[in-house]
Amino acid sequence: MGKKTAVLFKCHNWDAVIQRSYERCKKYSNKSDFYILYDNSRGTVEIPEHIQEVENIFLAPYSEVESLGLAWGTEIGNYGGYWYNGDYHQNLFILNHNEYDYICSIENDVAVLNDLDSIFDDMAARNIDAVYKHVEAENHAWAHSGSCEGYYDLSQHVHKGLFCISFFSRRAALLILKRRLEMSFLKREKGLLTWPIGEAVMSHEVISAGMRTEELAHYCDSLRQYDWAPVYLEKEIVNGAEKTFIHPVTEMNEKFIVSNLVQDYHCMISEEEISNGLSRHRSRKINDLEVYSRLFHCPRIYNNPVLREDAVDDARELLTGIDFDLASEGMSPDLTQALTQVYSEFPERVFASLPSYERSHSMFFDHGVALPISLGGSGAYTLVLAARDPDLTSHFDVKGKDVASSFEVMPVSFLLQKGELRFYAVNFPAECTEFVVEQKGPHGFWLNFIKILPTTDALRALSTS
Repeated sequence: MGKKTAVLFKCHNWDAVIQRSYERCKKYSNKSDFYILYDNSRGTVEIPEHIQEVENIFLAPYSEVESLGLAWGTEIGNYGGYWYNGDYHQNLFILNHNEYDYICSIENDVAVLNDLDSIFDDMAARNIDAVYKHVEAENHAWAHSGSCEGYYDLSQHVHKGLFCISFFSRRAALLILKRRLEMSFLKREKGLLTWPIGEAVMSHEVISAGMRTEELAHYCDSLRQYDWAPVYLEKEIVNGAEKTFIHPVTEMNEKFIVSNLVQDYHCMISEEEISNGLSRHRSRKINDLEVYSRLFHCPRIYNNPVLREDAVDDARELLTGIDFDLASEGMSPDLTQALTQVYSEFPERVFASLPSYERSHSMFFDHGVALPISLGGSGAYTLVLAARDPDLTSHFDVKGKDVASSFEVMPVSFLLQKGELRFYAVNFPAECTEFVVEQKGPHGFWLNFIKILPTTDALRALSTS
């Protein structure tokens, strides 16, 4: 009798990126039963109806976990839920479906580019009970070691792993569930405030029981894009010729920005990634104005004139449309006198080649303050302003002046939004030689970016839209 295998695609919401991750996952698991394990604790299921009609949907609200008597996290710090207890989805599943000899548990932000069925075949042939990425860090160097206090002897090595995608035999999955129930009893009996994270439990219990494990990398050409961070975009996925898994993969969102351009862990602003050219390679592949801009303004790039210019060159080479206009060289009026009227600790950042997203780099216009600018050149031009303020246009007027007339208020048009910044544009005719940005509200306002551009066809279209 042949082995019976199941692939468990875990999620708690649904979007276009998750849909494509689901499609890739299913493509590489043709011989296994496929399940979508969905956390519907919020009372909703976002999986499209046409998918629900054809797929096995295993609903896993967290109330089902609690009904088993399983503890969920710590009372201090409020860690818990499915993120912290990465084994809980499969614990619920194996209780309801113990007919499966092997299961693969996969998070929805994993890009699967490897045959899952062949890994099941190897596990059965070699009597392997668990496959995952082993973490070799010593206890003192692992951030979650403290969570194991009271359950494991921390004077001895605690086995650890990364389980974004992992494979278990039935006996290994049942052992993990059994030990979690025992730990839950121990936690209540002794009043323990700690609770071991799943990344320790799933590895340590299986190895301590003498079961055989295998490294996930054994089945891959590489795992260079598989870790808890940084986040990758789909356009960064390597071509399908390489057998691998990529994690985490998401859309361009706050999680991506924080992971790559704020958090300093193997990310685009990390010293090693900048030095070896990986940051520049990734930014060119992503080809997004906000990414170029944030990379340009990070200290390790901005303080190096060569690297700073590389970021600008890449943006001007690869961007198109309005994004290209915003990255282009622009016009350079003399701002020495004008800047004395406004406050900015880093005025050069506000007028830089690419916009800065840092709050500390913004320029403050106090009540009644104006920024007058004269242009010596000729030809139609466009003023671009950017800020976080969603109601920015109610705080200022832009007035233009030609040779023969006094200043007149010019219309301000919304240009686009890139992340936290909203961009606005004012088109001036060729006859206009001066303009002023004038604060008009009861309070001051902040600008992150100012650029004067020769008017392109795309920018000119603003005046007629």
